[in-house]
Amino acid sequence: MDVSTKRPITQGWRSSSQFVIVTACLAMFTESLLAGFPVPMLPYMLEERLHNDPSQTTSTTNSLLSLQGLAAILAAPSCAALFDTISNQKIPLYLALVLCLAGTALFAITTTSWVLYLGRILQAVAASAAWLACTTMLTEVAGSARAGAMLGLSMSFSTLGTVSGPMFGGVLLGWFGYWPAWSLPMVLLILDMIARFVMIQPDHRLLDSQSSIRLDNRSKLCQNVTEASPFLPQSPSFDPDTTTKAESDSTETTEYRNYYTVMLQDVGMWAAVLNTMSQAALRTAFNATLPVYLRDTFDWGPSSVGAIFFALQVPVIFLPPLFGHLRDRVGIRYPTAIGWALLCPLMCYLGVPGRDVSQASGSRTDDKVAFIVCICAIGLVMSSVQGAGSFHMRFLLEEVEKDTPTLFGPNGGRARCFALVSIAFNVGLMLGPVVTGFLFESAGYYYMNIALGVACLGVAVVTFMFC
Repeated sequence: MDVSTKRPITQGWRSSSQFVIVTACLAMFTESLLAGFPVPMLPYMLEERLHNDPSQTTSTTNSLLSLQGLAAILAAPSCAALFDTISNQKIPLYLALVLCLAGTALFAITTTSWVLYLGRILQAVAASAAWLACTTMLTEVAGSARAGAMLGLSMSFSTLGTVSGPMFGGVLLGWFGYWPAWSLPMVLLILDMIARFVMIQPDHRLLDSQSSIRLDNRSKLCQNVTEASPFLPQSPSFDPDTTTKAESDSTETTEYRNYYTVMLQDVGMWAAVLNTMSQAALRTAFNATLPVYLRDTFDWGPSSVGAIFFALQVPVIFLPPLFGHLRDRVGIRYPTAIGWALLCPLMCYLGVPGRDVSQASGSRTDDKVAFIVCICAIGLVMSSVQGAGSFHMRFLLEEVEKDTPTLFGPNGGRARCFALVSIAFNVGLMLGPVVTGFLFESAGYYYMNIALGVACLGVAVVTFMFC
């Protein structure tokens, strides 16, 4: 077989949407895993390798974890502005993986505190850059018709990495020792780099045009579904001549608008930011309060608390792609508003089991069962709001760029769109423990959950009105 025949076959699988999706999801899983992977190792690293005072271990651990979110917030806008000047995300993702490998190596081998912090900063910047490149790549592959399902899939892999990171770090350190434990993230990063080097990213303009055709056909089949009309507008069929003309006209436009100035004038964008911040804050609210509450109320140890977190997180790992597909069909407003509204009574009831009023009407076993059932229900309903903010931000960007594709630059503003998602999410991660910790200490677990339930209802109203 001649070389000219072999080349298209090789390029076929290298540029296939399946290979692009696998590569991006593997990178997102690895970056999320690295966020929590060192947590079980930090006491050993700080006390045995860095010879720090054991009394400073907790404060140093908290500062390293907080630094992750702060560095991601600061890095996201700059990385996004750079990435939007590049039509293909292959180079940004590859450089992000190299930077993450360097940061991880520094973090693992260091015996001094300042290098430990430097390694963590490099990991955070690399994770932010990789997340932006991967989400941009995935939504380009998916197009408008499948953006919700693809964002849900990316959320699933990110959550899986976040949940499994501390588990893998602790288990590998206990079973095999310090250096073998670090081999897992190193190997994953090298595999990511190889896959990214081999992958050929398809042209997103062609993918967008194909997605518009699918979206137009779906709109014709679902004309009787009134909810679809505002969220899935019909797009014209792809015409190469029209596209060429539009591209030539766009090249004449040299004055680009600031993405944040334009998009943040839309109240719907602020509603999407609120959605993203709220679901991140709600996730960390459980991390900050559940262990202490379950220990003091039900006398549960680490294994029981871990099982509760497992029940809370499993639905969030597997269900977001299904809810993303639902958003692709009917839009964001109704599924997300209903999800937030259902979280209101569930959060309010979560503080009831274990109180005196509950114990007077039933046994302590009944309280435990009621708490577990409520946690499982919250995990299921939380899946319906995961990724809703990012979906709506991308939808608003597409609406703005529909008439002026180069309004924010020759390659659009997708990376800056997801940078805003990253900023909102990390702000929520930082605010969640602070707010819930204050409410827990000052008002107690029951009233803290009442406040969270009311906040969920408020987000539901905002989502219904402005999304």
